[in-house]
Amino acid sequence: MNATHERVARAFRRGLPSYHDAASVQAASAGRLAEMLAQDGAGPRIGRVFEFGCGTGLLTRRLRARFDIAGYDANDLLPEAAAHLPPDLRAGFRPGPVEDLQLGGAYDLIASGATIQWIADPAALLARLSAHLAPGGRLLLGGFGRGHFREISTLAAPAPLFYADPEDWPGLLPAGLELRAIERRREVLGFDDLPQLLRHLRATGVTGNARAGWGRAALRRAETRWRAAHALPDGRLGLSYDCVHLVARRTP
Repeated sequence: MNATHERVARAFRRGLPSYHDAASVQAASAGRLAEMLAQDGAGPRIGRVFEFGCGTGLLTRRLRARFDIAGYDANDLLPEAAAHLPPDLRAGFRPGPVEDLQLGGAYDLIASGATIQWIADPAALLARLSAHLAPGGRLLLGGFGRGHFREISTLAAPAPLFYADPEDWPGLLPAGLELRAIERRREVLGFDDLPQLLRHLRATGVTGNARAGWGRAALRRAETRWRAAHALPDGRLGLSYDCVHLVARRTP
């Protein structure tokens, strides 16, 4: 793994025990992705699935609950993620950066939820993965738009993650894939104070590219700025999730 992978791995390793309970927005996103896939006409049976960035299995479980899947290959940066998957998937789990993973054969579905933002060159990765889609196979992705965590700029320069709005995606998908559906869903979570908000970020592992740190005085100043700019009507600190979901299909 390169230095970025190592940093992200450390953050998610810390957050792995708490992720499943803390990542409420990501869980809702996983459910919505499974619903969009069904609405596009997939299933009820899907032959072969590859999921990258499976984490604690939020999307994995939603897809398996919704569809009859013949074969399921899962990947995550962390080897420890295998322990969070359904037992019958653990033997075929493949750890490590998806950019380095060698795939064999064709898949009827390639899926990922809340992972694409960590990829340095998403277009290159999707071009390589889509070459393993069977004719008529689908790509199912959950990511984030440019309004995601917009309040963090109050504290420091934003982390160099990949955020793309719905209108950006037609130019990012490789040739041969038809964009079938795309949507944006926004949600703002509220927190009593900045330490609580930062604990939420830490619990979901999303501080993997964060470099800033604050002492007590700096933390108080940051909270004052945040509250002045991004207080919710009830006075709590707001944190914006800007979710983007899409389904694309390889032309038969």
